[in-house]
Amino acid sequence: MTRLLRCCFFTLVVTLAWTARAQLYLVDTLVRAPQIQLPSAIAFLPASDNKFFLAERNTGHVRFFDGTLRPSPFLTLHVEDDDEQGLLGLAVDPHYPDSPYVYVYYVRALDRAGILERYRDQNGEGVSPQQLLFIARRDEATGNNGGTLRFGPDGKLYVAVGDHFARPSNAQDTLGGRNLRGKVLRLNPDGTVPSDNPYPRRFYWSYGHRDPGGMGFDPANGTLYVTESGASNPNEIITVPEKSNLGWPGHALSGPDLGHLPKVLYRTRRGEQPVLTGICVYRGDVFPRLNGKVLFTGNADPHLWVGSTNGAGDSLSVDPMFRSNTGFADVQVGPDGCIYLVNGPYLASRILRLVPLPPRFVSDPPTSGSFGTEYTYTPTFHGTPPALAILKGPAGMSVDTTTWSVRWNPTKAQALQRVQSVLLRARNGAGWADQRFDITVENVNEPPMPFALVGPPDGTEVRFLGEEPVVTFSWFRAQDPDLDTVRYTVQIDTVNSFDSPFRMDVQAGIIDSVRALLPSVSHPYFWRVVASDGTHRTFSLPPASRLDVVVSKFLVREKARHVERVPEQPLPALVNPALAVKYTLLRPGYVRLTVYNLLGQVVARMIDGIQQEGTYEVNFADARLPNGIYFYRLIAPGLVETRKVVVMR
Repeated sequence: MTRLLRCCFFTLVVTLAWTARAQLYLVDTLVRAPQIQLPSAIAFLPASDNKFFLAERNTGHVRFFDGTLRPSPFLTLHVEDDDEQGLLGLAVDPHYPDSPYVYVYYVRALDRAGILERYRDQNGEGVSPQQLLFIARRDEATGNNGGTLRFGPDGKLYVAVGDHFARPSNAQDTLGGRNLRGKVLRLNPDGTVPSDNPYPRRFYWSYGHRDPGGMGFDPANGTLYVTESGASNPNEIITVPEKSNLGWPGHALSGPDLGHLPKVLYRTRRGEQPVLTGICVYRGDVFPRLNGKVLFTGNADPHLWVGSTNGAGDSLSVDPMFRSNTGFADVQVGPDGCIYLVNGPYLASRILRLVPLPPRFVSDPPTSGSFGTEYTYTPTFHGTPPALAILKGPAGMSVDTTTWSVRWNPTKAQALQRVQSVLLRARNGAGWADQRFDITVENVNEPPMPFALVGPPDGTEVRFLGEEPVVTFSWFRAQDPDLDTVRYTVQIDTVNSFDSPFRMDVQAGIIDSVRALLPSVSHPYFWRVVASDGTHRTFSLPPASRLDVVVSKFLVREKARHVERVPEQPLPALVNPALAVKYTLLRPGYVRLTVYNLLGQVVARMIDGIQQEGTYEVNFADARLPNGIYFYRLIAPGLVETRKVVVMR
């Protein structure tokens, strides 16, 4: 499950603080004094595990490390080692070993000039020196040398040169292209001027620099980051596009037209200057949570910092990651994805490597959730903060890589399933760990979905001639998100607010239509349907539908201008009140059995409600009617029946 990286020489466990919670990682001391003295830079062999050259600032030695430090120097330079001078920059050709060249930048002891040279690696020895740049020193100052060397993703060699403390400033002097101080220079590997340089036939990439203490490229997009250092001026981290003027010392003298503006991402406060040195952008999965972040170091403040860009990419939020006893001269990401630190401005003289520890979950996830509420789980770990992936989980669950939290909004369907299984995997460069758990999702009851009326259509006029007004109302069924049983009630009223004393509520049960007997008078009515799941109610759409009922007892003939009574159909009589009305329902529905006297008045309502399918019998003796002649009317699904009843005792 885990793969521990080999630790060379001295190893200790330290606290990592780039997040709010302390995390652990290993620090390898690859080499230390007295084997090396004041290292200033390292340069990795491309496509190697952890092989690199290292530069010693004061001795002028270039040494080689391939798991152990070779005892004999690769080469030795005669350097001026006073104050900030010495062997300052180191780079390896990106096509090594096909192009076995090593590049150095140093302050020469003979004349204190800044020298850029390249040497060929011949069986571990630097031979065939070739001077590529000569930058004369014109004053007695010992600082603002620059000296960092980096090969860019374009295969060109970039050289950072300070302004040598000269005033009027070297940084703005670009006449003729001969003054190389206060500039970032761009060269072909053989030392010639690239044909695509931003200023034709000149080495200039950018100008207006004070003391570029470090350079680093983002491998993902080629952005160049530069640290501007110094003990008396604010230190800065700047992205430097081609043809840009950083403006030092605050006004242009004779520079070419300003090109792309540099972007200051971070500036220290006056009086708190760490003297920034190395800088790089982490790209890799060994320290997955550092991916895309800016790492930088300081000479006067012995910290390794992590900078995170904001959404617009125009500023850095900075947190300390690692602290040593003395400052750092350089920081780089090795081919193995580990972080290498040159701990050497003063007396520490060490090359350190930060190595991840395998992750282990130490937090317990929430095991319950609820529909309509976001589920959030932010795991905590022992070991180096890992990347987090969901190997198994419900649809919609994701990892927020800003907070490294698991987020999920359970759907209704997922809530109805109740239990969701999750498998998380945490991984860094040292190993991986899994966490399995189940989430029980509580459902939140929701009302039935909105539904529409079918008929009668809004504004319909219904006429009844010589019969009671029975109207069939129908609607579309309402879907219930919780799959609950939905029951319906038809509300009929004389006002569209449905709050009058005359409102009728007709229970329809689970079916989508019902027949209702309305009062035997002409009148406009409003109707709607209420769907209920037993907890919540939903009203039909539209909110109210109008129905105009016209009831006529007589047929009116306009031409004859007289009223003709509609003859009634002969009805058989029931003379024995003990006899019963018997009927059969083929499907559930609304049933009404009403008894009227000869004046048309209701004297008994024997049935009024929903009945299930089956055969029913109603005995008139239950009505306790006095002797006389009556009519009853039976309304049921698929049945309307009117008959005369003679009650005699």
